Amino acid sequence: MKHILLIITAILTLCISCKGKGSVSVSNDPSHDSIAAIDDNRPFEFLKKLGIEYESLIAKDDSLPAPSDRDFLLTTHEQCSLLRGIITPDFAPSDTASAYLVAVRQINDNVILCQYKYLFSDAEDVYIATYDTDGHLIDAMFAGNDWDKSELAYNLTDSTELVSVDHTLVYFIGDHEFTYNHEYKEIEHNVNTDKDTTTYSQMASMTCNINPNGKIDITMEDGSEDGAFRLCSDCKKEWKLMNAILSLSRYPYSDNKVLDRWDDLGNRVDASSSESFDYHFFKYVFLPQPEKVLKWVYDNRDYKSMTLTRPLGFYYTYTPQSRKIIDEAIARLDNPAMQTYYKEMTELWVSND
Repeated sequence: MKHILLIITAILTLCISCKGKGSVSVSNDPSHDSIAAIDDNRPFEFLKKLGIEYESLIAKDDSLPAPSDRDFLLTTHEQCSLLRGIITPDFAPSDTASAYLVAVRQINDNVILCQYKYLFSDAEDVYIATYDTDGHLIDAMFAGNDWDKSELAYNLTDSTELVSVDHTLVYFIGDHEFTYNHEYKEIEHNVNTDKDTTTYSQMASMTCNINPNGKIDITMEDGSEDGAFRLCSDCKKEWKLMNAILSLSRYPYSDNKVLDRWDDLGNRVDASSSESFDYHFFKYVFLPQPEKVLKWVYDNRDYKSMTLTRPLGFYYTYTPQSRKIIDEAIARLDNPAMQTYYKEMTELWVSND
């Protein structure tokens, strides 16, 4: 069972077995998705204030790995101007990743929404962000991954294998309200006939409202499942924990209670799900807002379980790069007592390595 759980964790968290990618779109009205159709409209004024001209955006070419013909590849300058504070506060482009501007939408006179796709390795991350008309970031959120037929090392018979499919679909249901759905399927694939049979499906859905000030609120969460969960028959608890981890990863950065929820969840994870907990918390919660996380841990150091220090301690000793990221975040703190606290914490992490 542990072997199977490790496979699940790897697929859901590291996306290392992807065979392809699906498509993600914003808005059920195509006119709001078409950048070319609104290039002379207000949404692009804020790009100009960042020094980005519409004409400079590079449209998708057959030689580029863009998921959609409507997507625009962002140059180094454009990535730094738009993605700083969304992926990391001091975001710098990677030689192994590409970022695409998918959609620009005017929410009201003061708020602009953008959707991005960030492609790295075999994974595709979807981000949503709001800005004021001067190009200042207001709020953002990671909306999930999207890929097709992640093959599992799990053969039912010589001719049949079990594969999984993940899709994330984002679309508008009103002028300032959007929904994103994440669908997971388990499929029996007959290698002789090339026929697929869905044996299990699960849908998780969130509806979000963009407030007049640009902050994003989750207004509804829903989910459903159909069929028998087949990857392992006795790990339903771990599977539910994985779903909770994935769901919390997709909360708006401005949510004031999300760190309390992460702390509560951290008290419930076990050895089989702790790796996924650490990975998702570090990448999708700490990296975009390190000072917020460090301040929360410090403010709650006397009476909380301290589960949120576990991912930081793990990644502090995981690679020199992740240690550098944490050290730089600590150095940006303007509270001497907090800096002293984390100096002692990092010394403890190193001594326990």
